[in-house]
Amino acid sequence: MKVRLTRDGKRPARTALRPGAWSVALLCALPASPVPAVPALAADVQGSACDWERRDEVLHTGGCARPLAVPVLQRAQDALAGSLEAEREPQAFDVITLAAADPDAGAPVLAFTKELPALAVEPAAAPEAGAGLAQADGPRLQPFLGSTPVEAWRRADRDTRRDAAALLATSVAATTAWEEAEAAERAAPGTFTPLQLVTLQQQALAQQLRWAVAERDQRIGMARFEALDRVLEAFAGAELRQKAAAAQAAPADAAAWNDLSVALSSDRLVALLERGRPAEAIALYEALHASGAELQPYALVAVADALAQQRRSVEAVPLYETALRDDGSGRRMPVEAYFGLIYAYLDTGRFEEAESLLAKLEADTPPLLRLPPVAGRANPEYSSVKGMRGFLLMYTGRVEEARQHFDALIEEAPFNAGYAQGAAEAELLRGHPRAALAQLEALSANHPYDRNIRAEYAQTLLTLNEFAAARRIGESLAADYPDSTFQRKFERQQRAVTGAFLEVAAGLDTGDGNALADRSWSLDTRLSSGLLGDEWRVFYDQILGRGETGDERANWARGGLGLGWQRGGWQAEGKVQQANQGPYRSSAAALVSYRADDHWLLSATADGNSKDVPWKARAAGIGARDAGVSAAYMVDDGRRFDASWQQVRFSDTNRRNAASVSWRERWVSGPRFQLESLLGGYASRNSRQDTPYFSPARDASVQLSLRGQWLSWKSDDRQFFQILEIGGGRYHQVDFGSKPMWGLRYEHQWNLGPKLQLRYGISLSRHPYDGVSERQRGIFVSLLVPL
Repeated sequence: MKVRLTRDGKRPARTALRPGAWSVALLCALPASPVPAVPALAADVQGSACDWERRDEVLHTGGCARPLAVPVLQRAQDALAGSLEAEREPQAFDVITLAAADPDAGAPVLAFTKELPALAVEPAAAPEAGAGLAQADGPRLQPFLGSTPVEAWRRADRDTRRDAAALLATSVAATTAWEEAEAAERAAPGTFTPLQLVTLQQQALAQQLRWAVAERDQRIGMARFEALDRVLEAFAGAELRQKAAAAQAAPADAAAWNDLSVALSSDRLVALLERGRPAEAIALYEALHASGAELQPYALVAVADALAQQRRSVEAVPLYETALRDDGSGRRMPVEAYFGLIYAYLDTGRFEEAESLLAKLEADTPPLLRLPPVAGRANPEYSSVKGMRGFLLMYTGRVEEARQHFDALIEEAPFNAGYAQGAAEAELLRGHPRAALAQLEALSANHPYDRNIRAEYAQTLLTLNEFAAARRIGESLAADYPDSTFQRKFERQQRAVTGAFLEVAAGLDTGDGNALADRSWSLDTRLSSGLLGDEWRVFYDQILGRGETGDERANWARGGLGLGWQRGGWQAEGKVQQANQGPYRSSAAALVSYRADDHWLLSATADGNSKDVPWKARAAGIGARDAGVSAAYMVDDGRRFDASWQQVRFSDTNRRNAASVSWRERWVSGPRFQLESLLGGYASRNSRQDTPYFSPARDASVQLSLRGQWLSWKSDDRQFFQILEIGGGRYHQVDFGSKPMWGLRYEHQWNLGPKLQLRYGISLSRHPYDGVSERQRGIFVSLLVPL
């Protein structure tokens, strides 16, 4: 049953009619004899364009007698000829509806409709009149009824047009409803109220926005935004129209106009976000919020998405929570909105709430739809929720569990691209970039145009130092998907990895002064350019230091200008350097490293003026040169084995050969706390002992350290960690036996953005030298700043 709206958009106060009851109800205003009643009918129809309440009374009050179709139509044709052209179509509808009361109306109505074009009226008048006539003579009246909704629309009276507009707008044809309403209003002003017209326009633009987003996701380049730009322009026009009409509206309609204004602004907010303009979307929301507007949940989710993209997840969380709050209706927002809240929880360190929300989502998302149109239909959100479990494990430090989870999912759904991408990302976080790249290459073969896979592939290339290939993919992403979220994320990472930076490290140590310095400080600075030609860097480093050993003091400064090269698994550096004192003032240094695969890392170094010379040796005018090699085997991000050898050649002919091995293992890995152990061994041999500095003939040590790291604060890519490291072991020196040694270190680490890091802390240790244990106390600070 349809419910009509009166001209002001309100429900009429009348009894609803049953379908097919029009032919009876229309007779109420007529005398018992039908023929003399036709002039009165014509008068009522003549006034139908201006007196809508009278027309409702005539057409919708219960009736009795039946007129004959032929005389009614003959008299009505004369009346139509004398009426205004713009008013003839609704008048024709009323006449045909009345004539439908005659059981023999089929042929006369068809003849009447053939005469309507001469009166500038579309043949036939309304689907409701046709429905009544079809009961009497359906087959012959098919031309009258028409075959499409648009044709029925064009034949409808004002009320029916409103009903049809509401029906179309709430189905899948809001744009058609708006276009037809505009055409009807131009043909017959007053058919729709301004409020109805702007409401239809808002619904049409909302539908066009959905179409524009779908078109954007199917196209590449700037052309993908053409439809969205048109919609944004249309929203601007609709808002101007709404404001102008609302200014002239009656006070009683103020609330309806305000709701419509909020709806238009909300949809424009969504359009700005989809266009890749989150800052503008946030500004619009702030203006709406300041005005006291209450946005619908879908708009709040859009604002929260925009805030998350701008790395403002703390502000996004309450908006997500408000939008997803259960209103008791049993309806659920799209699963992507819940994922947005889960990621916002993770980005703000609220890991327990993220876990709780995902667990609830898993319980509420069965594999099959509960009330499907076809039994056994799969739930399209189920696979997404299962994949989200893997990403939650990954982003809370449980990378190995995430890998196993994705492997199990791939066995169940081997062609699911999201699962395969998650598995590749897990491999990358486990420290296996080549394995991740191989998986992404295989995935790209099946999904060559998947933008997320392309972005992940480019990020993996950055990790592998394949900067040229990563840049080319990044440029293609920027050309194909400008202003997209994943493209902006890649650009941030690319700037952090390939950009210029400044690194500063400083320390101050005090000791007992027997073997080591009484007091010393150092400042180590390195300034590096960004990548040149995707492979080269120019850098300058400088070391300043001072040591006090009893009555002697030593000042040392060294500066060096160098060139670095990175490509794939290879990295090399060379520099020339100049010091202020010592036997090796002018020297050179070099470094070469090679990552053979995801497990082996080999390196070699040489320094013509070593910075690891004891302060007592520097005070005596002694310098040194060093060279060394090392190898590391990395099982994954939680287990690593290292071995190294170094030779230091002092200028006093002393030779020191040292070797070390270590095993690092992570035992606890979670979102807030990680616990690692480091078991290491060290041994050295010196060729001379008659030196002014500590130089044992042979010594060795073994030490076990535990390192705990607590995440104390997190906001997007900004984090604060507290780190405590405790170690102890035995030190053995020839001729002096073995004694215990221990160390303690407490540190604060602030990650304030991509490659922006501040670290500082204190240290305390005790170590035997020549049989006497000395205590060392120190403070340290380091800063890494991208430029």
